[in-house]
Amino acid sequence: MGVAEAAPGRVTSPWAAAAALLDRAVEVDFARPWAFLALGIVYLVSRMPFLNLGYGTDPDAWRVALTAHHLLDTGEYLPSRLPGYPLHEFVTVPLVNAGWVWTNLSTVLVSLLGVYLFARLAAELRLPARGAITIAFAFAPLLWINSVMTMDYMWALTAILGSYLLTMKGRPGLAGACLGLAVGFRMTSGAVALPLGLLLWRDPPGGRAGGRTRDVARFVVALLAVSLVAYSPVVAVYGLRFLHFYDASVPWQSFLNRLGKDGLGVLGALAVLAGLVLSRRNLRRLPEDVRADPHVLVWVAVVVLYFVSFARLPHEIAYLTPVFPFGLFLMARYFRPGALRFALAVILLAGFLDITSPGETVNLETFTNARLGGGMLFSDLDTLRNQMDFAYDVREAEVPRHSVVLTGFIFPELAVLHRDELSPGILDHDYGAISMLSDQGEAIDEERDVRYMWLLEYDDFRALEEQGYHFYYVVDARRSTAGLYDYRPPYFGAKELYLEREPPSVGEGTAKTER
Repeated sequence: MGVAEAAPGRVTSPWAAAAALLDRAVEVDFARPWAFLALGIVYLVSRMPFLNLGYGTDPDAWRVALTAHHLLDTGEYLPSRLPGYPLHEFVTVPLVNAGWVWTNLSTVLVSLLGVYLFARLAAELRLPARGAITIAFAFAPLLWINSVMTMDYMWALTAILGSYLLTMKGRPGLAGACLGLAVGFRMTSGAVALPLGLLLWRDPPGGRAGGRTRDVARFVVALLAVSLVAYSPVVAVYGLRFLHFYDASVPWQSFLNRLGKDGLGVLGALAVLAGLVLSRRNLRRLPEDVRADPHVLVWVAVVVLYFVSFARLPHEIAYLTPVFPFGLFLMARYFRPGALRFALAVILLAGFLDITSPGETVNLETFTNARLGGGMLFSDLDTLRNQMDFAYDVREAEVPRHSVVLTGFIFPELAVLHRDELSPGILDHDYGAISMLSDQGEAIDEERDVRYMWLLEYDDFRALEEQGYHFYYVVDARRSTAGLYDYRPPYFGAKELYLEREPPSVGEGTAKTER
């Protein structure tokens, strides 16, 4: 009893049998049909609880819905926010009237295609632990969260992975076109052009050294052509003014918080750091491999480019989604086997159980109040529910006729949820606004002349004040108005909107930060 017969004359313990089974599971090639089918079923089932809770925790997801509805209602295309995400906005249009379940499901399906492409790449690159890193890519909490909302991150990432695979397969024209699609979903995807161009130059398809210039040219021409076509609707509306984005400094404590709590979870980040320490001998080969192996150069270049970009503009941790596949390739190549398995397991665990602490910055309170609590996935579910409840509360709050309600970040959600009751409008056709439909947008209860807006610039506030409007605000709107427009509505007679519920956190591309 307690032993299993492995071969004539040999016995093995249950622990040894389990270890052997784990070794085989770690190396599963999920690019094979039956293995991918099994993974795909688990992937789809795991996403179901998130589909019917709105378009996402990030207000930008609701902005996409606003753009889609506006295009269907008026025939006019106005980007959800600058510099524009045209391909994602246009693929949302035919689904938006069916509701968020369908728009979210479209993201799930595209993300699952990305998992398949990742598995193909892991197999083509002959990486160790290809099964383990594919599972980690499929169920890493940050990627999980962004795979179930109406956002562009996973659409762009899937196209990036397709471009990488096509580059490896010696299809530079198609690779460039695929990366052009990624740019059409998210402009920053263009950063991957440099690493993939270097790959074509250093490792030309079929070893055709003489054709490397032609291959790079095909790649670049296809990339530019598809990107220009994708952005032509934005340029038609804004001209070159579309090259605009929200630029504001972020305290370094918030920067560290997003990297730690919101990227991998605290436990996941600590596990990766531990893996780096335990694998330091293997990592000594990295500089030489960057020079000798063009694929290692691609992985390192993508990671460095996106981290540098994020350090410049660290507003949402989801900006780092392209780091995940290439970071996993590096971990598979250089982490010791035990360290790799431990780090990947803890990253997945952090979606359900993690070290939590209050606040959005790293300070003494972060450490003194740290405790074990719900991970990123549970936090995201809570945020989805709380944001929707808050949007309903703001709409149901009693205000007098002839009032303006400054709703803060919940405005796009409120406007979409109540679009049958509220008439959409644009306060000012300001082509310098990041989002004309939300930053300059309003949702109007025409029967009672109550106007809901995100924020108001000072001149617009005073103009409405002269028309006799009463002003109300939520806490987020008071803070944001002071930060962006340098005035405080309470000083000019605005009153805080009475709500029994505390304002929820902003998703910022992931779970709420107050975990």
